[in-house]
Amino acid sequence: MLQLLLERGQRYGDLASVLGVDEAEVRSRARGALTELAGADPDRNVGLTDYLLGQADPIGRADAVRHLKDDPDDLSLAAELSQKLLLVAPEADLPRLPGEERRARPRRRGGPSAGREPILQRLRGGRREPNEDAAAGRTTLTRRQAQLSVLLGCAAVLVIVGILAVTGTFSGGSDATTPATTTASGNQRLAGVKLKPPGGGNASGSALFGVVGGSQLYVDVKLAGLTPAPKGQAYVMWFLLTQGQGYPVPSVLNVSKDGSYENRVTIPTAEIPIAQRARSIDVSLAPVNSVQAAINTAFKQKRLVHKPGVTVLTGKIPASRAGKSAGGANG
Repeated sequence: MLQLLLERGQRYGDLASVLGVDEAEVRSRARGALTELAGADPDRNVGLTDYLLGQADPIGRADAVRHLKDDPDDLSLAAELSQKLLLVAPEADLPRLPGEERRARPRRRGGPSAGREPILQRLRGGRREPNEDAAAGRTTLTRRQAQLSVLLGCAAVLVIVGILAVTGTFSGGSDATTPATTTASGNQRLAGVKLKPPGGGNASGSALFGVVGGSQLYVDVKLAGLTPAPKGQAYVMWFLLTQGQGYPVPSVLNVSKDGSYENRVTIPTAEIPIAQRARSIDVSLAPVNSVQAAINTAFKQKRLVHKPGVTVLTGKIPASRAGKSAGGANG
């Protein structure tokens, strides 16, 4: 939740709509998270939770700054929380505390235009991926697809909490895969999965799993031979643990006019247990409303997501092998 608020530009209201609760409940959970980090209630004298998480209005910010100037104990608490929040969300743009030297803003690749990044890039915290420039010619997301991207970004952290207990009863497949390799840059490639149409056809695809920096799991997705998603629909990739049930990868696959898609999708740490137990990867085409409803229902009922729509590409994944390698890297 803290990462979504600090790095992904989410507001209390955004998370409330996904969780099916009101904003007061989200604020309460945020306050509880900061209390756990600091060992003390950050709002004991002034609203530091909203201030530090970038959720305060101008009056709230001004009140917090005035109070911190006059209260060294709360200033020390805020400074401690700031350091711990940077460990949780390294790219967070936290407020500068009274008396603190100006910090360099988090460097976001992409130069001066970073403030105008497309929504998928913002969901990744501003990072541009290796294949992103090559794919710059693809069509832009529609408003409904963009809204779905936001929901998938939230679901990457939120739905996982409700379904981890369910996924523990499954195990990954054991199909053959490309051998693990490590490049000179330290990018470890773990597993490659070929994606084919379930009923035959000209479409094709691949998903190459890897770990970069020793801990960050990713999947390089390459698709061809598809048609752009009709209005109101979207392509979504899924980790499936049973037939038709699983978890969506946090990115809309925005197929270009020539039927291709190529990009790197970062897998959140919280989702690695899902990837570790997945039996297959599916790419489906479904109405945006259906995907949104399926995710919301799964979270509320604390179960796997029933994949809506039509499967256009599928492939078995040796997730036990890829997931354990990623887990070992994180460990």
